[in-house]
Amino acid sequence: MSTTAPVDGTAVGVTPAVGIEAILGPDTRVPVGPTTTFPASAVVRLVFTGGQCTGFMISERTVATAAHCLHSGGSSGTWRTNVVAYPGHDGTTAPFGGCAALRLFVPSNWTGANNAPGGGDPAFDYGAAQLNCAIGTRTGWLNLGYPTQPVTGSCTRTQGYPTDRPGQWASDDAVRAEDAAALYVRHPLVSGLDGSPVYYTPDPEDWCPVRPPLVVPCPCPPPPCVCPTPTVLGILSRGPFGSGPSATNNIAVRMTLPIINNFMQWR
Repeated sequence: MSTTAPVDGTAVGVTPAVGIEAILGPDTRVPVGPTTTFPASAVVRLVFTGGQCTGFMISERTVATAAHCLHSGGSSGTWRTNVVAYPGHDGTTAPFGGCAALRLFVPSNWTGANNAPGGGDPAFDYGAAQLNCAIGTRTGWLNLGYPTQPVTGSCTRTQGYPTDRPGQWASDDAVRAEDAAALYVRHPLVSGLDGSPVYYTPDPEDWCPVRPPLVVPCPCPPPPCVCPTPTVLGILSRGPFGSGPSATNNIAVRMTLPIINNFMQWR
């Protein structure tokens, strides 16, 4: 089940505040350019009143992101307002323009639960924004996939829009640990990178372990995208908290078949 909200308006004068950094070890971020080529073109700067996140296109008019980028969480939480998506933003210009969100989607577990931290159940910190234009036909979009065996040790990449520097930035890492709900990684996470896609690297130098088989139930994106790479395994959602692997790593909500089914309904 999901909770939805209609959205009106456009973002004007949004000045996000830089949040607490969760950089575990060296800051491995590198600038991405040009942002007009895939997959950078499908990574979205997502702004709303008072803040900014990252998202990524999953269809011609739908952006996936973290749930807390759309709703603050819990039964007393509130929806974000004036949500606008800028795919492939280069830090100065939006080469594909921007699209306002018409509807926001998050799981009912996120809006109904009151678990710490954040007011919603962390296992359901994912959502989508349906846009008022089909900008994805120009940018392409990313596939979603869920592994059929453990992924710990597999190499991943993430791309997104931090508020501490302009433009789109990428980092490479490996899955350090996993459980049924999360992938634990050390991709740098600062304010604005919430909602970034975590996907397998192209692995041109064969430096990663053998990748586990994936199930990719989503339709392939149009050219020039190549199916099924890159395939998103998780959504970067929060920094370290609690105990166990979550205490020493950043956390991505992992893709599962039920989550992908939700995204398919929201497309």
